[in-house]
Order: sequence, then C-alpha cells, then structure tokens
Amino acid sequence: MVILNHRNASGVLDEDQPCPRKVKMIDKTDYAKTAQKAANDGMETFLNWGKAAIDNTFSMYEQGIAAQESNIAEARKQFQELESNLTQKWNNQKQQFKSMAMELSEAYWPESKQLMEKAEKLYQDNINQVVSKNREMLESNIDRSIESTLNIEKEWVSQLRENYTHGAEKLRKQFDTLMSQAAKEAAKK
Repeated sequence: MVILNHRNASGVLDEDQPCPRKVKMIDKTDYAKTAQKAANDGMETFLNWGKAAIDNTFSMYEQGIAAQESNIAEARKQFQELESNLTQKWNNQKQQFKSMAMELSEAYWPESKQLMEKAEKLYQDNINQVVSKNREMLESNIDRSIESTLNIEKEWVSQLRENYTHGAEKLRKQFDTLMSQAAKEAAKK
C-alpha cells in the first residue's frame, strides 16, 4: 500500500498531511505472475485435453475394429447355419426324388437300382468333393483377406496412436522444460 499526499482546499499540495483516502497501486509483478499462471493453467488444460482426446478417439476406433471382427464372426455363423439348413433341405428333396425314381425304375427295370447307386457314388466321389473343396477354399480366402485387412487396420491404428501419443508427450516435455526455465529465471529476480 502506498499512501499518497493530498491537496488542501486551496489546491496546494500538502506534503505534511497524509491523504485521507488510501489508494492501492497495482503491483505489476503480481499481475505478471497471475497472467503467467493463467497461461500455464490454460496450457496444462490444453495438454491434458489433447491427451484425453487422443485416447478417446483411438479407443473408439479400436472398438469399431473389434465390432467389425464380432460382426464378421456373427455373419459367418449365420451363413453357416443358413447353408446347413439349405443343404439339409436339398438333401431331403434329393432323397425324396431318388426314392421315387428308384421305385419307378425298379418297377420297369430291376437293374436300374445298381446303376443309380453307381451314378450316385460317382457323383459323391467326384463332383460333391470338388464343390465342397472349392467352397472351403473360397471361405478360407475370404476369411484370410478380411483378417489381413483388419490386422493391417489394427497395426495402422496402433502406429498412429503411438505417433500422436509420442507427439503429445514431446509437447508436455517442452512445456515442462519451459516452466522449469521460467521458474529458475523468476527465482533469480
């Protein structure tokens, strides 16, 4: 607090008399410290916000990849159930047709049963296996392709997250270094 002298009734400065009113002068050092603290707090908030934003963003992205994997597994399961149901229905219809054809052909041609069995065995041994192997190969290729794509996406996200986190850490270190230098300079004054 600084007490200023005041002017008397005639307007002359009366240095012997204290000013009846006390005036607090603004201390520029306190103002600078307060402004610096506000700037530091703002930067601290910004750095913390940036780190949280990086974590939240990449966590959501990783959850999306996990959801894709889950959805693919669920779709694969549903497809296999559908294929199993259709195969079962087709086999039932095939058996019905075969039994009807056998009854008709045996009625008119007794040796036809043996010929039908040979034809069915030939079909089972050759065509059915080829179709089955082709389907397995196609499913395997699709699965490997999807898995490869998701693995690449996971690696990319992991590397990107690492890069952003490293950048945020470097920014934090630079800020901490500047703060310690400012504290040393302030201590010297």
